[in-house]
Amino acid sequence: MAGAGLVVVVTGASRGIGYSIGRELAVRMPGASLYLTTREAQNIQALEATLRRDIGVSSGNVKFRMMDLKDKRSIAKFVDVVKRKHNRLDILVNNAAVYHKPPSSVHQACETLPLYSKEVEEIIKTNYLGLRAVTESFIPCLAQNSRIINISSHLAQLAMFNTSDVASAKLADSFSNPNLSIAMLDSLVKSYLASIKSGNWSSAGWPDCAYSVSKVAVNSYTRILQAQLTNSHPKLFVSVNAVCPGTHHSKMRQAREDTISTQDSADMIAYLATMRLEGVGDCSVPQTAVPRGEVLWHDLSCTRSSAIDSDKGVQRDH
Repeated sequence: MAGAGLVVVVTGASRGIGYSIGRELAVRMPGASLYLTTREAQNIQALEATLRRDIGVSSGNVKFRMMDLKDKRSIAKFVDVVKRKHNRLDILVNNAAVYHKPPSSVHQACETLPLYSKEVEEIIKTNYLGLRAVTESFIPCLAQNSRIINISSHLAQLAMFNTSDVASAKLADSFSNPNLSIAMLDSLVKSYLASIKSGNWSSAGWPDCAYSVSKVAVNSYTRILQAQLTNSHPKLFVSVNAVCPGTHHSKMRQAREDTISTQDSADMIAYLATMRLEGVGDCSVPQTAVPRGEVLWHDLSCTRSSAIDSDKGVQRDH
């Protein structure tokens, strides 16, 4: 059976693109053990029933599990379950994220600073810090030819920084620095949170949209992690990529012609996740052509954010 013996985790899979990715991977890999996570434990039975109605017997090896990326204990508990049962992970799709619409102006944000600060903290804790915690917890049990896909966003482009402003241009340069380390990236994120709490983020060069900042951090982390794993585990051939799903988001302003359907996006992400997996994915793609350390659009072309080459071993093919 396709995918037999493989282990897959998709976070934030209770609805939308996360659910669709999990469903598509279950259909393509009915023999694999799939874990789909949700923050709401009370919904698990209903989610499993819905999946059974959607794909029938292909859902047999799929389990929904509770995990809250803002809670370290919740992350540790979930990761421990997967490790104890399988001691391996072949595919990790980091989809779980939160979005709060940014204020219409800096003045409006400053008027409601405690609320704005709380929303920003939740976004960063979930979208960047939580994603990192899950990913790094699974690194010790990554299998040969495993892959990590971080769901990014069209809002996560370095163009959001105002390069005519000295402070903002410096931040853009910092995020795109090919020698950026995780410690340096964490320091950038901490400085952003500090600027929010003090109310001077705008003069410090930061944009108003915290979601954008969190996803820019994810894009940078993707590149850094790929370089680290290439150097530390060269024989595992782990691939780490970030993907802009291209789907419509009800809380974001997007022209319909600029988006694709949830199913089309799930197909693309499942294709990338299973690329060169024997008996499951497209094995006609040469190993050297598999994206590694890239930030990709929904058609798998590289975004400008991934145009900076790393000197730390990231393989590229254009």
